[in-house]
Amino acid sequence: MASTPTILLIEGRKPSTEHLTPILKGQGYNVITTSTRRDSLATAQKVLPAVIVLDAPSLRFAGRRFCKALQDIYLEVPVLMLLPEGAKIDRSDGARAHLRHPFSAKKLTNRITRLLPVPDDKVLKVGNIILNLKQRCVVCGKRESNLTPKQAALLEIFMRHPGEVLTRGFLMKQVWDTDYVGDTRTLEVHIHWLRKAIEEDAGAPTLLRTVRRVGYRFDAPEKKKGQ
Repeated sequence: MASTPTILLIEGRKPSTEHLTPILKGQGYNVITTSTRRDSLATAQKVLPAVIVLDAPSLRFAGRRFCKALQDIYLEVPVLMLLPEGAKIDRSDGARAHLRHPFSAKKLTNRITRLLPVPDDKVLKVGNIILNLKQRCVVCGKRESNLTPKQAALLEIFMRHPGEVLTRGFLMKQVWDTDYVGDTRTLEVHIHWLRKAIEEDAGAPTLLRTVRRVGYRFDAPEKKKGQ
């Protein structure tokens, strides 16, 4: 039986009706709450939570400083930073994900779910591309994209066969379970979507290349230093 994920919820003073603990407990999480920077760091080191939810607008300390402190003590826990309504997202603040107020309970729990660790057999890594098969999302560098089931299945095929030329017939059979290749427009549309998710320039692909009259080839990207 899978263990219950522990969420460290860091939030300051606010009306009881706005507290997030009931929402998270209602989703089956084990929730530990703190409100100060010192207590939050100490608790994070002690319990090693699966995810930290940091409600920045309600706190008296800067979220960026807290994330930097986590890095300084080499504590690699994903942080979901909650921001004020209309706030600009700063990808360099150290948080793994962001969510602006106001938000629904569903959106909050969905964002947390995407940060929870998954079994190794549910994650594919090729170069700097990471495909989460369970949550159907792909991370390429600092860009994250959600995929449909077919898009995820197609990308999985390519990532399991890097450098190989895969025919249109093979791809249609593996993803759509059909031998018909008289019309491959569906495949071409999905290729276009994948390129938008993983390529720096979808119009000039360097990773997912077309092999004329045959099919496609996925060239594994080199992992850059520091990634």
